Amino acid sequence: MNATGRAELTANDLPIRVPLIQDETLASFLLRTSTANGLAVDALLGALVESCPELPDDGLMPQREEVRLPAEGLAQLAALVGRSSEQLARSVPGVRPEELVDAPRIERWPRDFGAPPLPACPLCMESGVWLAAEGHRWRPCGCGRRWMASDDGGYVVDTGPVPDLGRALVRHREFVHRVGHVGDALVADAHQVMLWWWVSGQGAVETWRERDDALGMERHRRRAAPVVTYPEAVALAELMWKWEERRRKAGASAEKWIESVGQLAPAGTLTRREQTPLKYFVEQHRIEPAGKPKGRTTTERRWNRLPALHEPPAEHGLFRAPSCLMWVYSLPLTSTTAVCPRCDGRAPSCRWVPYAKCTGRPKNR
Repeated sequence: MNATGRAELTANDLPIRVPLIQDETLASFLLRTSTANGLAVDALLGALVESCPELPDDGLMPQREEVRLPAEGLAQLAALVGRSSEQLARSVPGVRPEELVDAPRIERWPRDFGAPPLPACPLCMESGVWLAAEGHRWRPCGCGRRWMASDDGGYVVDTGPVPDLGRALVRHREFVHRVGHVGDALVADAHQVMLWWWVSGQGAVETWRERDDALGMERHRRRAAPVVTYPEAVALAELMWKWEERRRKAGASAEKWIESVGQLAPAGTLTRREQTPLKYFVEQHRIEPAGKPKGRTTTERRWNRLPALHEPPAEHGLFRAPSCLMWVYSLPLTSTTAVCPRCDGRAPSCRWVPYAKCTGRPKNR
């Protein structure tokens, strides 16, 4: 123990510098670093801060808790691992300036959907790595061979047996490249619709069940649903983009557009139940007079045409943009868990669950 109250440890005690992985949690990074260098993680923590927080009896588990550091703890970590504080902050969300705390502590992840971390793809990252979810419950790995999800303690799906999933990832990526990150927001909306159809027992049920079976998830169909509905979600997002282009032109008809979506249904037409989430979509992406939106670039102008509930994502990438359809998969389709005190549940943002930034009424930028 030195004069500052921290345990004695120098950069020479950590000769192996583990690679930085984008969006890794701090607890995961500390465990990888200590394990690679043959140290106990509490010894590493003790070298970063005074009054090292006590670890749980069964040890630090990144899927269960996160480590929070003050600024001086981050500076000491950077010195020990041979990185700058800025380098660490770019890869580890937990040490960004707004996440630093006054006193070090260990916090359990909230149980809210989208709060717990996701297990990283073991093929192109490392086995045992956990990624900060930052509000997103699942996403495909960039390699196209795994899906990562934070539900139920975290799980990874091997998508190799279903080539359609890899093709959907390529199609999603090309769509976003073509229209900008507005395309990812529309995929988020379309995915919400497809999960609605899945829960309702509608849509491409036979196709989805075949994918479940091929993935070996016939006993975990609820877990597989976000994955197996992905190809249809990307296809629907492209139709939603057509509506985005159409809804400010003369003669635009929401009813005709919804009817055109029937091409995605096995029967070629949509039932009333299948139409419901699409009606919620056009309620927000409604017909409006033509006008030039704000923005310096085409990408910015396209984004600024979206409803206000499409908040700009913190980081660009696939499955990073939020949906304007606030229904939460795994909660009931028609019942609410709580009533928003601002709008009494009348606003589209709060139809199912209260929204922290309640809009009050439908409103576009």
